[in-house]
Amino acid sequence: MIVWISGAYGVGKSTFAEALTDKVDHAVIFDAEKVGDAVRENYSDEPYGVIYEDYPLWCEFTYMLLKDIHNVFHRNVLVPMTLIRRESYDKIIQRLLDDGIDTKLIVLTGTYQCIHDRILARGEEEGCWCMENIQMSSDGSAAIPNSFHIATDHKTVDELTRIVLEHIRAHGAR
Repeated sequence: MIVWISGAYGVGKSTFAEALTDKVDHAVIFDAEKVGDAVRENYSDEPYGVIYEDYPLWCEFTYMLLKDIHNVFHRNVLVPMTLIRRESYDKIIQRLLDDGIDTKLIVLTGTYQCIHDRILARGEEEGCWCMENIQMSSDGSAAIPNSFHIATDHKTVDELTRIVLEHIRAHGAR
């Protein structure tokens, strides 16, 4: 099974994925940002922009690596990465589903203020790139199809984990 965890920058995707690894058998965290860094660093002058999804090879490499990790190593894979483009869903998640891989998309949501405060709490400064793009990343994640949305405000990581595990069990995890 692959569980993609999307949501606004700073909503708590990585923290949630780390907590979920203890609850999902044979789970590993896949860092899609490292794939993005590798792709971006090998282009000159950033021809596609600052969002990894805008690099066609990021979608292709991410899809290929997730499929391989799942099929070869028989691992459950958690992917804490903001998706904001419908095309990325089609190029990665829908392809995994078409390949017969049980893939879930979880979208963590939160109020602007809650996400803002979390970004500050992790040591970033007021006005940083993540903070400036809270709304864009929230809106983009909310528009991705076939996703299960969970409001994170006033919920502990344990509560979020319980909600997601119940959702996974109810929707046919292998």
